[in-house]
Amino acid sequence: MKFNTLVYIETNNNTIEKVSKEIIAHARQCFKDNEICGVVVTDEITTILEQFKNAGLDKLFVIQNPLLKKFNVSAYCDVLSQLINDIKPSVFLMGATANGRELAPRIASKLEIGLTADCTDLQLDENSNLLATRPTYGGKMMATIISKTTPNFATVRQGAFKHKQFDVNNTEVCFYTPEMSCLNLFLSQLEVLKTEIKEPKEDWTESEIIVAGGLGLKSKENFGLIYKFSDLIGAKPAASRAAVELGWASHDIQVGQTGKSVAPKLYIALGISGALQHISGINNAQKIVAINTDNNAPIMNIADFAIQSDAVDVLNNLINKLSN
Repeated sequence: MKFNTLVYIETNNNTIEKVSKEIIAHARQCFKDNEICGVVVTDEITTILEQFKNAGLDKLFVIQNPLLKKFNVSAYCDVLSQLINDIKPSVFLMGATANGRELAPRIASKLEIGLTADCTDLQLDENSNLLATRPTYGGKMMATIISKTTPNFATVRQGAFKHKQFDVNNTEVCFYTPEMSCLNLFLSQLEVLKTEIKEPKEDWTESEIIVAGGLGLKSKENFGLIYKFSDLIGAKPAASRAAVELGWASHDIQVGQTGKSVAPKLYIALGISGALQHISGINNAQKIVAINTDNNAPIMNIADFAIQSDAVDVLNNLINKLSN
């Protein structure tokens, strides 16, 4: 029996968000008996249609309306809910982005279905029920949730899966025209006036090299070496949960279940023991270098290169050599 998986494809300035591509790639690889479909809400599909080549979709539903150019949670909830009711997918997925976190619970409420939020893994059981895994108890444990409503609905954390291109070039494009209420038509035309326009921050999770520090650095002053070393090698700094909780680093650069999931080419962990919640955030790193005084630390077992040494000494030596 063929089941349908529907992925909400989020766009920003006519560019598909990375997390949407990651979800499609995972569904294509792991949901073997599913037809992988996508839905995009846009004012003009021709500007982004080229980006769907090799994305891995069997079918793309397009909700196109000039009034839907800008994200509006009420209007988007309305049109997506109509599509879901009409095509009845067995699984519905979207990214746990800022817009996704606002939109998902509204859709779940409107359709009276369950929602598993901020997932880091998705699998199907033998009955094609969605097994959605997410952190719980502050990231100390992982819970796998089986939905009892249809569709099985989940949001996915960016970086949880790897993006991959496929040889699927014959994606069927279907235009869907929902009804739009007068209220939502009005809301869609509202402009949000901002008193200050800020440049978007660079997404450090996209860096090819990430240098992360943990409790083994012993102090906030020593943690500052992470920033110095990162600058010298053109990497981005990151921190373990323990380092963040001690106030050594901002939560914005925390890696792990309660922080960010990353997939760099090289991940250098200095003074990080590697608790479950941290290791789950670096599963997709291509190479891991771990430096720790404890050779039995969990991260040493998964590292491609494990160095038993004091992380502070190593950092100081590296910085001195690179600075001279």
